[in-house]
Amino acid sequence: MLSASEVASFVADGYVAIRGAVQADTVQACREMIWSELAKQGVTEHDPATWTEPVVRISCPEGAPFADAGTRPVLWEAFDQLIGQGRWWRRPGVGGTIPVRFPSQRDPGDAGWHIEASYESDGHWQVNIRSRARGLLALYLFSDVDDDSAPTRLRPGSHRDAARVLAPAGDAGLAWTEAAQAAARASASRPTTLATGQAGDVFLCHPFLVHAASWPHAGRLPRIVAQPAVGLHDQFPLSAPLSPVERAILDGAAFPEQPVTERLF
Repeated sequence: MLSASEVASFVADGYVAIRGAVQADTVQACREMIWSELAKQGVTEHDPATWTEPVVRISCPEGAPFADAGTRPVLWEAFDQLIGQGRWWRRPGVGGTIPVRFPSQRDPGDAGWHIEASYESDGHWQVNIRSRARGLLALYLFSDVDDDSAPTRLRPGSHRDAARVLAPAGDAGLAWTEAAQAAARASASRPTTLATGQAGDVFLCHPFLVHAASWPHAGRLPRIVAQPAVGLHDQFPLSAPLSPVERAILDGAAFPEQPVTERLF
């Protein structure tokens, strides 16, 4: 269970790291399945000559080790604390995509600052102030990640900037590309921190946290991180009792001269 200080840090900074959330044997089994999928694209673990691209993306495999990784009690308790009980999909797995980043000096082409999309409407990805369909962004470290191995970059506090960008659009929301670019501009003066840690660590990020891949990958080994959404059944009501995710949204969206409840409803 997250401590009060960890929850407060999540509200302020937009993320919390749960160290050792996934056991080592489960991580190893997941990694073996990931390499099996990569081998279908001609990329093999023990032959660096096949690591010709800076990043290769695969869909996160399904199966027993991923079901174990995605249903760890420490994670589900944290989801309840940050999102609210009964609001999120209890998925028997991890899901999402896995961008595997290889040692390379080349620009991978996907390292821009952004927020994640939340839902699809008429074939287009959208984001709205209530974060429809997305409760959190989770970063599952399936390999050790240090400063040199292309860690995900995070902007602490940027989820508040994104909320301020999204608030005027209300429930209708914004196109994802518009929202992502606006949130990146609004948070440009924020500091940067790196999502580093050991294999088995999981970062739980506010759905509006501005983040980016990093490059070059100056390490020796591939970096393997899954990045699924923790899905919502609906969207955040933004009404009492407020979850930590909602508190941060309202804190960021509020104008000093006007209560946020008057502006949003």
